Amino acid sequence: MKKGWEYKKLKEIGQTQTGTTPPKSEKANYGDFIPFIRPAELNIDGNGSINFNSELKLSECGVAKSRLIKAQSILMCCIGSVGKTGFSDRDVTCNQQINTLTPNEDYEPKLIYYALIAPSFQNLIWKIANSAKATLAIISKGKWEELSIRIPPLSEQKEIVEYLDSSFAKIDKLKENAANNLDEAKALFQSALKDALEPKEGWKEKTLGEMVKDVKYGTSKPACADGAYTYLRMNNITSDGHLDLNNTKTISLDDKELEKCIVRKGDILFNRTNSYEHVGKTCVFTKETPMVIAGYIIRIRLKECLNPYYMNYFFNMKDTKAKLRKLSVGAVHQSNINAKAVQTVVIPLPSLSEQQSIVSFLDSLNEKLNTLQQNYSRICDECDALKQAILRQVFE
Repeated sequence: MKKGWEYKKLKEIGQTQTGTTPPKSEKANYGDFIPFIRPAELNIDGNGSINFNSELKLSECGVAKSRLIKAQSILMCCIGSVGKTGFSDRDVTCNQQINTLTPNEDYEPKLIYYALIAPSFQNLIWKIANSAKATLAIISKGKWEELSIRIPPLSEQKEIVEYLDSSFAKIDKLKENAANNLDEAKALFQSALKDALEPKEGWKEKTLGEMVKDVKYGTSKPACADGAYTYLRMNNITSDGHLDLNNTKTISLDDKELEKCIVRKGDILFNRTNSYEHVGKTCVFTKETPMVIAGYIIRIRLKECLNPYYMNYFFNMKDTKAKLRKLSVGAVHQSNINAKAVQTVVIPLPSLSEQQSIVSFLDSLNEKLNTLQQNYSRICDECDALKQAILRQVFE
């Protein structure tokens, strides 16, 4: 152990609490007085950022039925997403999936936060949480507050926090620059997309309904463990118009039901529900093996006059997405658009050969954009790994 450092249990460092949720049936408990933090609002980014602007907040009445977590506290998820941690610079409340630690004056609060996200502590709580005989990973407040971390003298704590804050700020700047470059590239691609699909002399304009063979909803039947067909859901359609098969389920259906919701190569998959952000996500089904779609996806099978990849680019244009939002109904966080409304969308239509030329041009640009996306992901991974290495250097 480093000179002057000593082990301290979490309960020795300050006040530990578990959050609680006031009855949602009592509307007076909820308002806009104080943030109510859930695991979704916690972000392990090395800086302890918390989303304080979530839609759920408590009223003064609600706080009285909850547990107030004072500013300069550490919040850690101990059920499900165990180890997900945030540092609060203001008074908050939280739900029962989160344990909190408010350090006393003998400790630098941010130092405790860094110690709790260090790999050694994260590995320890995951080991304990997954050893519990429960459906979800879980570590009780009683076990959590008995865990120990190594703490330096107060004067050294402050020096370490300054070092980590400075180092992580530089690393975050690298990620921010990479993100800005990617955003600029996406904006340029959208501009090129709009120019390429802008109606030109000799083009026609037709509704989607005039150019489809059929439009079908997917099945509402649930997935099963050993189904005969791969079962595609809305998460399998990416926000940038691709098909992602990394997380799929399976399903078995009789012939009659199967024909209604089976998708084949060249079909367009259209996500019709969820938040504004996700309504209207599309992709072209490119696989040789047929698959099945869930009920919140629409299958669009086109006539021969329309290239499906041209259509997919059209749907992924910002202007088109804005029009689709106007056609959807429901709240912003749970919107819906039906197949009839989708077919009213007007499409600028060049000849089939010109559609192919446009697709080839956009494919070339999209490939460059995908390379930038991969570079951004690599930079993020390397930055995260660097933070972990720095934390190991300090705390191990």
